Amino acid sequence: MRTLLITFFKASFLLLVGVCLIWIHPVSAQQASAPGTSQDQTNQQLLTRIQELEKQVQALKSDLPAAAPAPAPEPAPEQPSAGEEERLKLRVFGDLGFAATDGKGDISNTFRIGSVDLFMTSRLSDKVSLLGELLFISSSDNSISLDVERLLFQYRPSDYFAFGMGRYHTSIGYYNTAFHQGAWFQTAVDRPFMYAFDDQGGFLPLQEVGVTTYGRIPSGKLGLNYVAEVGNGRHHLLGGEPAQNAQDMNNGKSVNVALFAQPARLPGVQLGFSLYHDYLTFSDNINHSELISTAYAVYETPKYEFLNEGMLVRHEGSSTGTPGAFHTPAFYSQFSRAFGQYRPYFRFQYINAGTGEPIYGDPTDGPVVGRRQGPSAGIRYDLSQHAAFKLQYDRITIRGEGTDNGLQSQLAFTF
Repeated sequence: MRTLLITFFKASFLLLVGVCLIWIHPVSAQQASAPGTSQDQTNQQLLTRIQELEKQVQALKSDLPAAAPAPAPEPAPEQPSAGEEERLKLRVFGDLGFAATDGKGDISNTFRIGSVDLFMTSRLSDKVSLLGELLFISSSDNSISLDVERLLFQYRPSDYFAFGMGRYHTSIGYYNTAFHQGAWFQTAVDRPFMYAFDDQGGFLPLQEVGVTTYGRIPSGKLGLNYVAEVGNGRHHLLGGEPAQNAQDMNNGKSVNVALFAQPARLPGVQLGFSLYHDYLTFSDNINHSELISTAYAVYETPKYEFLNEGMLVRHEGSSTGTPGAFHTPAFYSQFSRAFGQYRPYFRFQYINAGTGEPIYGDPTDGPVVGRRQGPSAGIRYDLSQHAAFKLQYDRITIRGEGTDNGLQSQLAFTF
């Protein structure tokens, strides 16, 4: 190979010299032409030499190895069509922690598993989607049970009207629609008293089986939205499942209407109210009317969180058999500010259900709500975008039980 390259370069050099001689020969011939040699003879000799050199170059080219062909471009990966795209999306939420208290009774200091939440969504078309949520809950008897938290079929033809059917979180107030089962979403370790789920001693119908409609209201910069829901209501008796999944206790249906505004001129502000009505049937087959009114004003940005909600529950009847109307007020206020990965927070909450209240005051039919109030203070530290550690101190005063001090820690995560 090396010999062929040297020969090729020599031939190329000779060819170049020959071409140059053609151009410079007329000048040199005038100065020093050999006697007896004509111009035509000289040109003929040079042309003959050039032809010989060209033949040598062609021969050398034929002896060189052929150049490797350029590699063919790799085919572009095929893009999945709309029907082949992954339909199911899964998110997992969970929390672990430790709790200690100086309260009396059967409560002990303990490590605990909160819950494991499998949150699934699937888009079947541009307008149709499904939402499913399976929850593994640890109970005070150390068992772990499976619960279908939500199962909702949704149809959304426009921003002004959407329809859902199945099991969903009732649009009562703000907290129940903004913060669901995943503890990772909320700032504090636990939910406010008035929004505690039934497996944590809650007393509101936070889950429904029925239909829900929602959408925007053309209102310009006011940003009005509505929600209207009709469902089975809840089963309040001890030992029963609060959400009536397959069989309603009576023919009446719960009705809930909510309206809220998100003003464009006040980013982060949301103002709203909701009205919920149902009839609760007890073992005496008497239907008690229940009316739940809520109003709220919240301000949420990446740095600040200021939540304020008030509630008034009205029940007709009495645990003593005397007819009448009983009102249970409740409220909470929570403020937090982020400092980088740290977010300290403070919350004060209050609820007061009378001792003669027909729904919240009769221990033979359901859990007693009573009166409780007190502050909570804590701090949340975001370990990453998907995990947070929380530490919270609670000082709660309960009617007839005194004041308890408690300390809770929680590691909440999602993946």
